[in-house]
Amino acid sequence: MVLSLILGLSAFAAWPGERAEAAGTTIDAAKLKSISRLYFPMRDDKKQLYTLYLFAADEKKTVTTQDGAWAGANAGDVVYSGTYRAALLKSGKKTGSVQNVNLNFYSFNATRNESFRLPGDGKNRPDLVFLSEAASSDVNLIQGFVITGGTLHSLDVADGNGKVWGKETAAAPKNAMRGLSGDRMQTRVYDNSSGRYRFDTYKLDLKQLKLRHADDLYAPSNAWPTGQGAHALLDSIKQSALKHALHGKPQVKIGMTEKQVRSIMGSPKQVENGEWGGYFGYGNLWVGFDDYMDQGKIPAHARVGELTTRLNGTFMRTHQVKEWLGTPQEEYEDELEGGYVMLYRWKHALLVFRYEYDGEPIHSFSIY
Repeated sequence: MVLSLILGLSAFAAWPGERAEAAGTTIDAAKLKSISRLYFPMRDDKKQLYTLYLFAADEKKTVTTQDGAWAGANAGDVVYSGTYRAALLKSGKKTGSVQNVNLNFYSFNATRNESFRLPGDGKNRPDLVFLSEAASSDVNLIQGFVITGGTLHSLDVADGNGKVWGKETAAAPKNAMRGLSGDRMQTRVYDNSSGRYRFDTYKLDLKQLKLRHADDLYAPSNAWPTGQGAHALLDSIKQSALKHALHGKPQVKIGMTEKQVRSIMGSPKQVENGEWGGYFGYGNLWVGFDDYMDQGKIPAHARVGELTTRLNGTFMRTHQVKEWLGTPQEEYEDELEGGYVMLYRWKHALLVFRYEYDGEPIHSFSIY
């Protein structure tokens, strides 16, 4: 009886696949249009125009009830589901060809269809299609597809080094993506955990069929950003550390005297003794000396030993630092000053990031 049940379930599971056309099967253009629920015009890597059709032999239609409503469908929304396949129809041809690609796409809300085409840049980036499915009220999961050599391919999402994360990435339900120069594109999504919008930049690697993560940024507004993201910022911070220079004022360097610092920065807005020596404060920038102030004065023999930048107004999380700078050499709780630190060393440079606790943003970094 158990064996019969297994065989029966296996046969049932295979039934939609047996009904669906096999990859390489040709379908008349008129029939393709009649059986397809979604279609997109797409230009390939050679600027050849195609139409991408999506269809399912086992498609079902449902109307969302009040009890069945959720973030992905309001009451009354029409939802289609099935084992969707893709076919490409080359411009001017009378038949299209079923593609051998796993769409991983099983349902969509036809009332508010959120899948979309990202037009190419007219140079190197061809048109891309992103199939989108709701994950929550603020987040959709999208997966990208491209045509090369007359064939539809799915795209992997990878980190900057090419390590594959998967097929999907997060985006807003609407106005989720924009194209940028240099084969790049940028997604936008609201991040509930931070109360901010997150913008991720990806670069298309057409040869390896990957969307490589190139930059990211948290911002309080949903307006598309114009400034640098965390990747560029952290690259510049690393360069400051290697040069032993104050980030934001590179003329100030480790080893300088008080007189040299004043000649560049002027009189400090704040002066105080800290855990290890005296400090001059210039807004978000702090210069620490290797001896304590005495009666408000830095000893003549004292030299700059610490350069600190406070990230007031810049929201950057620990996972961003680790992605763009790699795994820190040390990460621990600072029992003397409180909070936590991540420590990076390069040659004779030492860079320390500070944050209150796990999940909280970086509040400052120091170069030693």
